[in-house]
This record gives sequence, structure tokens and C-alpha cells, in this order.
Amino acid sequence: MRPITFFYLFLLSSLGLFVGCDKETELENLSVPRLMVETRGVNYGAMGGDTLTLPVSGTVISIQANPVVTEFDILNVEMVKVEMGMALLLQVSGQGARDLYRASVANMGSRIVLTVNGNAVGARRIDGAIGDGNFYTFVEVDDEELGQLVLDMKATLAEIQSKK
Repeated sequence: MRPITFFYLFLLSSLGLFVGCDKETELENLSVPRLMVETRGVNYGAMGGDTLTLPVSGTVISIQANPVVTEFDILNVEMVKVEMGMALLLQVSGQGARDLYRASVANMGSRIVLTVNGNAVGARRIDGAIGDGNFYTFVEVDDEELGQLVLDMKATLAEIQSKK
């Protein structure tokens, strides 16, 4: 009777280990997008601010410390064709749309910078309130690489949204 009890105890404990294991899926090209707002004016007493540099033009932009829209509020990324070429469309959640609207109204004339993994890839000057939750921007990425960047961001956002 004793060997059978130990066998069942071992079987149940090993099944518990297998059930408790969660296989983590690791993305090959993690691409985390965020929208940041440019700071304007002079930062008196500041030892320096956060700055980002666009990769092709070399434009240096001082940004606020906190993002306007994080990866948790970006629902979808699409590559769209507009009159001036290929652009990105970021569609944000309700909370993200409210944050984007507030930032666009309060920072008229500044730029909103699209970052991927903390690196600036594009910027758009705010010329009006963005109230519909759709953010269009041109990026400083080759058209050939742009498609892969969009796919990587979509996969990253899907992974993030699934764990929310």
C-alpha cells in the first residue's frame, strides 16, 4: 500500500509542476512605441533635460520626462499612404485619446515625438487639437524598413495587450 501512495503523491506533484509552468513567449524584435511631447522654453535651474535626436535629419528635440501616450494605450499601428508619402497611423484607446487631446491643446506649436524603444523615429508639429485618437506622423525610416517596423510594433502591442 505504501509504494502506491508514494507513486500517486509523486504523480500529482509532477502534474502540479507542469500545470504551473507558463511558457513565456519572447518576441524576436521587441518594438515599444510611445508618444512624447517637446518641452518649450528655458528650463531655469535644470542641469539638462531629456533630448532625443531624429536619425536622418539629426534634429535634436528636448522632451518632457513622461510620455503622453504609452504602449498600454496604443491599440494599433498602420502604415498609410498620404499625399506626401508613407506615414504611420497610431490608433489609441479612449484614455490615450483624452491624453493626446489634452497634450495637443496645451502644447500647440510644439512637436509630438514618436519613440520606439526610447529612440526617436519621427516627429509631428502640433497644428491643431487631435481629438479623434488617430495620430499620423512621418518617420525617418526607409520605406523598406517601415513595413517590418510596423509588424514588429503590432506584435509587441499584441503581446503587451494580452498580458494587461
